[in-house]
Amino acid sequence: MTDTTGQRRNSARLKQLSQYLRTVHSERYGLSLRRKSRPNGQELIYLSFRTRPDGGGDQKWLKLNASYEDTDLAISRAIDQALADFDSNVKRNAGGPVGSSLGVYQRQALSRIETDGNSEKHVARRVKWIKSCVQWLSENNGRASSREDLLRWIASWPAEARSRRDAISSACLIFGIATDGKQLNPGKEFAYQEPQAGQGRPIDPEEVQRVILKLWDRAETSELAHAAAWLTSWVALTGARGAMVMASQLLWTPPGRVEVVVGGYVECRDSKRGRNRQAQLCPSWKELLEAVGIEKLSTPPQRLRDAASPWNEKPSQEQQRRTEQELNAIHGWIWREFSEDRGLKADRDLIGLRTLRHNAARRLLEVKQLDLIQIAGLLSTSEDMLRKTYSDHHRFRSNEIIREVFG
Repeated sequence: MTDTTGQRRNSARLKQLSQYLRTVHSERYGLSLRRKSRPNGQELIYLSFRTRPDGGGDQKWLKLNASYEDTDLAISRAIDQALADFDSNVKRNAGGPVGSSLGVYQRQALSRIETDGNSEKHVARRVKWIKSCVQWLSENNGRASSREDLLRWIASWPAEARSRRDAISSACLIFGIATDGKQLNPGKEFAYQEPQAGQGRPIDPEEVQRVILKLWDRAETSELAHAAAWLTSWVALTGARGAMVMASQLLWTPPGRVEVVVGGYVECRDSKRGRNRQAQLCPSWKELLEAVGIEKLSTPPQRLRDAASPWNEKPSQEQQRRTEQELNAIHGWIWREFSEDRGLKADRDLIGLRTLRHNAARRLLEVKQLDLIQIAGLLSTSEDMLRKTYSDHHRFRSNEIIREVFG
């Protein structure tokens, strides 16, 4: 009881001190103090604030060099020091004080990203990598106009990882701005290396169906569980990306209005990486369709309707933001529900959206009557990507084709 009373007294004290400090540091929006207890009994104080007056932007957390036993004056001084150190780090990581070349180039790059018409998710990723590139240049005494410095930045990332592509993109953008439009042209030595063939190894469809039906068993427990079961089923049926399902006609029409049948088209939109084009969902897994049921699949949860992006026009930034938030929420629910602690990690791996897309692609590649251009259209990808990703598939093996035709 004594400990609880002490915690409440400390909380009240920090709340009162926070209210006073907001008047002193008015530019730190939503400033507050938090108590953190370490397992070893050490008591810490953290300062938090937002970067925008409307409560948006990033939330910053700063550890104070002070304890609960210190006086309010000592805590206030620790706050002043923490904020001064933070401002110093921001200036250094952003390329120096306002007006410095790196800082100017970064602002120009961010402005260009915002006006390029990319999706919100793609904008956030590009912004993150531009800031990371500028920070690296600042910390390594590099210049945005130096090809050698930017090649060192690119080489610091693995050639076969997606991070290499992001590093190249950010380097090319910042170099073009710093040199009035010159091309960086990293060359083959620093180029991104395509992943090796054989991605998305085929998985027993009965096992995948078993786990998806497990999702439907949980669908009655919450709206989020229902949303996870419905979205995962449609990705498994069609091989579409989750964002394409979230921008489908199903989410904008009354239940049963859109025909759900193997080989039928459901209109949707593909906005991956800033592109915006019409696409279709085409169910191609009859067994799963029958196991789940057409009625369930044609009746999306209201939660998904509320977060949907339009299927017949370009989505707004707000619509994209809601859609991305919902996809992240579904991913998080599946991650928790099928956790390693519960011994269900193997099941979770079977129903990853990327895994389900690979399975659908391989299922379509088995159909010899479908040309690659038709399969690429169904998956909203390119023929070249199909060849690179699934070059291990027997469809692309000359000897097996010759055996089948002439044998």
